[in-house]
Amino acid sequence: MAVNTQTSSSDRGQAITASIAFLAWIRAMANAGLKTFQMARMLSSLSSMSDYQLAQIGISRSDIPEYAAKLMADD
Repeated sequence: MAVNTQTSSSDRGQAITASIAFLAWIRAMANAGLKTFQMARMLSSLSSMSDYQLAQIGISRSDIPEYAAKLMADD
């Protein structure tokens, strides 16, 4: 019984397409993880500021989440 060891160009094309899709998914997950990490750092940094420092940049403590989201959206 002979085994065909050659791959058709259609099979290679499908494998390449699947590989590209997988790499795109990995990249999207990494970007989402990075954004989450950046948001957490920003919230932590802003939360550690005094009320006076927050007032100097024009926000109050209750504005921190909205302000951080606005800064992240500008990225």
